[in-house]
Amino acid sequence: MKSIFNSLSADKGPWFNDNIFLLILGRFLRSIAQASLTIMLPIYLSKLGFSGVQIGFALTLSVIVGLFFSLFVGFYSDLYGKKIVILLLTITNIISLTGFLVTTSYVPLLFFVAIGTIRGGGGGGAIGSAQQALVAENTTAQNRNEIFGRLSFFGASGSTIGYGLTIALPFLAGLYKSDWRQGYFLLIYVALLLYITTFVITLFIKEDKQRNKRKSAFSLSWKLLGKFSLTNALNGLGAGFFNGPVLVYWFFIRYGVEANMISIIYVLANVARAIASIYASRIAKTFGTVKTIVGSRVFGATMLALMAFMPTFFFAGLCYLLRMMVVSVGIPLRQSFVMGQSKEEERASMAALSNLPQQVTSSIGPTVSGYFIDYSLTEAPIFLAAIFQFANAVLYWHFFKKSG
Repeated sequence: MKSIFNSLSADKGPWFNDNIFLLILGRFLRSIAQASLTIMLPIYLSKLGFSGVQIGFALTLSVIVGLFFSLFVGFYSDLYGKKIVILLLTITNIISLTGFLVTTSYVPLLFFVAIGTIRGGGGGGAIGSAQQALVAENTTAQNRNEIFGRLSFFGASGSTIGYGLTIALPFLAGLYKSDWRQGYFLLIYVALLLYITTFVITLFIKEDKQRNKRKSAFSLSWKLLGKFSLTNALNGLGAGFFNGPVLVYWFFIRYGVEANMISIIYVLANVARAIASIYASRIAKTFGTVKTIVGSRVFGATMLALMAFMPTFFFAGLCYLLRMMVVSVGIPLRQSFVMGQSKEEERASMAALSNLPQQVTSSIGPTVSGYFIDYSLTEAPIFLAAIFQFANAVLYWHFFKKSG
């Protein structure tokens, strides 16, 4: 993998070190696990007999618990270290998956879905904030966009593999006619192994103990945090209606397609995402970082609005593919931009705390989406998502148009 990384980089300077390699490898493996669970989880819960509202509530609870994890990261990781945060949260992932193997009851599953924070993605949520800060610490401002592009590329590549694994779900479930759950358990075993491997890899990351530290947990650039928080709050309002397992469930109910067909769309989308990530830094050099971020968000909102009314799975999937290809250009640039605007000793805190409003507002979407879907108002959640995503782009431009 290290040779693959180097081959994708025009500059093989000293900014690429062992820490960067381990962080990217960890993101890659975690993304495989998270992606397979994103597809599997809502369909597994649906096959167990739970309603759209019940599934939506479980996902909402995972967002709320993820919020508390982010609070922990935000106030303490810059003071006490990001590495320990990644290790602790990886342990919660392992506990979560173990729980799926031992129960089918709704209340215990609520707990295990919540602590697993499966909606976070390979680089999302509290862990993503700590990862981003560690990456920023181990590179320079000149190369930061490129490194975050590589981080996003390997995250997307891992997700592609994870989604690809779920294509085999119907076949795996069919092998165990007496208990279809055993086929799903095979993927859970794979995810468990990946999380354990990620935990071991993280142990070898070296964190600078002499780094700049905040004077106290509450010493922050609050004005900058407020700007990022407001834009992220609008983004969360939209994202909650369609991200991760919610969109999988939407495809499953609206078009009647199984996990293998949904997985194909996600695999293709992540191939597009990986390719887009490679070119993100080059596009930003041409148009500017903020213009690229805003432009990608406007295009993404337009594709969501069209997708809401597509008559077939093929055309809805095509809209989703086009959206992912363009929006993915802005993802690493946005992460890099937050790191660049933040003081060195505030990076993990700024990334985590600025995402809190997004986690709060996105917690509304899954339950509301489940309600709309149960009452056959399937266009509503995706169209509402488009409106909020467009509003996010407008506000982002208002706040940061003079910054890059």
